[in-house]
Amino acid sequence: MKRPLLAGVVFSAALLWLAWPWLRPRLCPAKGAAWLVVLDGYHRLDAAIARQDSTGEPILLITCPSTGQPTTAQRLRQRLVRQRLVPPPLLVVVEQGFDTATQATALAQWLQKRQRLGQAIPRQLHLVSDPHHFPRARWAAQITAGGYGSEVLALPVVPLAFASGTTMPAPDWPSWRDALRMQLWRATGSTGAVLAPELTARKRGACGL
Repeated sequence: MKRPLLAGVVFSAALLWLAWPWLRPRLCPAKGAAWLVVLDGYHRLDAAIARQDSTGEPILLITCPSTGQPTTAQRLRQRLVRQRLVPPPLLVVVEQGFDTATQATALAQWLQKRQRLGQAIPRQLHLVSDPHHFPRARWAAQITAGGYGSEVLALPVVPLAFASGTTMPAPDWPSWRDALRMQLWRATGSTGAVLAPELTARKRGACGL
């Protein structure tokens, strides 16, 4: 009886650990105001700035140095938003990560830094991205951010497409793959990128890292 009981306890603990990034925001949510999060993409940042103009939500942009984001035009638009709103909303730029998984870990490091500095952790993170980037990007971000009490919500760049009948893509292999990579990162601190060194080197080079 002891072995089946032990196996059951271990299995339950493993399930709890895997589900914790989704459970923590419900059981003990963070208290800070919502942020907009952009994982690269010029049009995604444009959409985030447009939303910021109406909501005043601060923006976190996680981007490759080689993209040159935010552009001069984007900085100008965001400066105009800051001049109109009180308090002026932030645009924080983190140049880190070369794919969805490593940019999700950059999000976790940003949250960790806020926690260390005693700054409020956002209760909600509105992830601004393309419809085809979901649910992969949302899953990856939730797994890395959920432990801080943040809930990640998908904010498609083209919401009108959904109103006309387009639906969110079903989870595909890249979604499950990155979810596994993020759980690996939680357990070991590595996304598994070292298992594909040539691909990782190409991505890092293209990203300017």
